[in-house]
Amino acid sequence: MTTHQIEQLYVEGIINDDTLTDILHQWAVVPLLYDDGHEIAVEDYFNHLEHSLGVEAYAAAQSLYELSVQASRRFAEPDVYEVLQDCISLQEDLWMTNVLTLGDWIHWMEQASQGKLDLPVMDFHSLFEDLPEGYMIQDFHDDLLFMLEQEDHPKYQEALKQQQLLYRQLGVTAS
Repeated sequence: MTTHQIEQLYVEGIINDDTLTDILHQWAVVPLLYDDGHEIAVEDYFNHLEHSLGVEAYAAAQSLYELSVQASRRFAEPDVYEVLQDCISLQEDLWMTNVLTLGDWIHWMEQASQGKLDLPVMDFHSLFEDLPEGYMIQDFHDDLLFMLEQEDHPKYQEALKQQQLLYRQLGVTAS
C-alpha cells in the first residue's frame, strides 16, 4: 500500500474525518514523546490511536508511520531530531488550516525519510535581534503570523519573504 493510499481511502469514505485526523495527529505528536530518533517504532503510533482501523486504513497508516520512523532514524541525533519534531508539529497545524495539503505533507516526509531534503534552516535574526533560549521554527512561524496581521509593520515584507521560504521548506506547494 502506498502512503498516498490514505488520501484515496478518505475520498472513498473508508476513513472518515475523525479517523484521518487521529491518524495524522499521531503522526505529528508521537515523535514528541522521544528525545531522539533512535527508539521510536511504528507500534508507538498505533498504541496512541483513539480510533480502531480497518485492514485498509491500518495498512495506509502503517505506511505513513514507517515514513516517520525512517525520517526519525535519519535525523536521530537530539539537536536535529528536535528540529524534525518541530517541523512535523507545524506541518500538522498547516494541514489543519488548509495551508499544507496531505499529499504535499506525505511527499515532504517521503523526501525526508529518503535523504532527499534537509530540514528547514531559518534566519530568525533577519526579523528578531534577541531570541529566548529554545526558540524554534514553530515560534518563528507564530511570530511571522503576528507580523503579517499588520500590513503596516516595518518588517512586513521580510516576514512575508521568510514565511514563503519556511512554507517551501515544509513542503507547501500552493500559496
